[in-house]
Amino acid sequence: MRSFNAGGFGNSDNPWFRVGNIDITTTIAVLGLGVLSMFIWALEGPGRSISKYLWLVSRDGGEFTGGSVLGGQIWRLITWPIPNAPDFWTLILFAVFYMLGSQLEALMGRRLYTIFLVSLAVIPAVLLTILELISGIDGFAAGLRFVELGVLIGFAAHFPTARFWPGIPAWGIAIGIVILDILQTVGNRDNYSLALLFFTVAIALFGIRALGFAEELHWLPKLALPAAVSGTATTAKTPRSGPNMSRPSRKRGKRNLKVVPPVDPRQSDLDDMEIDALLDQVANEGLDSLTKDQRKRLELHSKRLRKRDEDL
Repeated sequence: MRSFNAGGFGNSDNPWFRVGNIDITTTIAVLGLGVLSMFIWALEGPGRSISKYLWLVSRDGGEFTGGSVLGGQIWRLITWPIPNAPDFWTLILFAVFYMLGSQLEALMGRRLYTIFLVSLAVIPAVLLTILELISGIDGFAAGLRFVELGVLIGFAAHFPTARFWPGIPAWGIAIGIVILDILQTVGNRDNYSLALLFFTVAIALFGIRALGFAEELHWLPKLALPAAVSGTATTAKTPRSGPNMSRPSRKRGKRNLKVVPPVDPRQSDLDDMEIDALLDQVANEGLDSLTKDQRKRLELHSKRLRKRDEDL
């Protein structure tokens, strides 16, 4: 089995909009904010006159933090991953986030992937704030590190057999990084980051399952989400009946009548199985392993997802 190919499967298949020749996907937008934050970090100086109002911090963080969620600044629940300090490891983190995020966004579609990312930021932050309110735990969190870890866990949950160089499976990479983070936070006695780590892992696993992916995780309960979130809502309108209801003429009806053949549910299941197999092949062996017909099947699948998102 070949190593996982991080090359471009469908990153620009479904952008939110375009700036020149650049497709702005959710992954690109998040990375753009991260890169911008590094320039802001350099310009604002040691006082962190902007970043300090974006971090996730406990109420006892002091004046330097500029406030907290419990102090009324609830926007910190979503902004805390944005501030990133410019260093080599941040660039590595951005590169991994781009590679895995692009793969997940192509798989899930821009809407579900955006919901997944927002959940990785907001829900662990909310749970951590509740824990602070109950136990008085204090600490600090900022940067894309935890969200990127959630993306890695989501990727590994859906593509557990995908292999990274030098042949390490995705699930092995994810478990190894989580263990290292646990050891580091325990060693630093950083209970705040340790709690955020556990919340992130839980939301990543339950979230990817609840959104309809990572079906191999049979041991993990699949939480039911509202139809508006999961995208399974159907809006069927019942035609009105009555004497005032307009009826097309018989001649006109014959001319415009289209016969739609019934959909065989068995065929739909076969199509889904084929698409899953192709996506697994891309994750395991790379896009180049697909034949011309297989690529065309994935392109049609991507167009159907894009049309579904636009109709919602």
